[in-house]
Amino acid sequence: GGQYAAENSIVAHLVSDVAFVLDRLAALNHADPAGILAGKLDLQRVGAFGISLGGIVIGEACRRDPRLRACLMMDAPAPTDVAKAGLNQPGMWITRDAAGMRLERERAGGWPEAEIEAHQTSMRAAYEAGSGAGYFVRVPGTFHSNFTDVPNWTPLAQVWALAGPINGQRAHSIVNAYSLAFFARELRGRAIHLLDGPSVQYPEVTFDARQP
Repeated sequence: GGQYAAENSIVAHLVSDVAFVLDRLAALNHADPAGILAGKLDLQRVGAFGISLGGIVIGEACRRDPRLRACLMMDAPAPTDVAKAGLNQPGMWITRDAAGMRLERERAGGWPEAEIEAHQTSMRAAYEAGSGAGYFVRVPGTFHSNFTDVPNWTPLAQVWALAGPINGQRAHSIVNAYSLAFFARELRGRAIHLLDGPSVQYPEVTFDARQP
């Protein structure tokens, strides 16, 4: 199961923030005092994504709130209930393999074995258990910060073990391509061939897909 029982942690409070935002968007779409957003928002095509703690929060928010129609979780263990039952909505998980996490531990510290195990098993369990479409993407050579903008801040990111051995721009292009493809397919109904199977453009990526 997942490492985080959402009801017993800060995750529950952050999930309530997501619900609050959705409530406010619905209210503004109905009647915006500023006269800007009323009737302009397509709340039938709302997606959400997050990395690390944000990914945990989005996983739990999507489990609880069907107003979120597509959910992308990056490099984050699945909350316990999400790992057990998956998601009803389409979900994508983007992460790395256990070997990459151990390499990050060797170079930068952190990532005890129990945490690596929880990360790997809970994400995969959530992917396999969901009733909606599922996508599982692993990008080799990445460290946790490769899923953020940190490698773009300094060319020394790899020297300081802030980024994995993969080229930083390459990692970003992969993460961006799969993220955009996921939302384009699941929220906009577009035919996206990148999500049909292994990619010639990104041969290093391990990709699995499961249709409902």
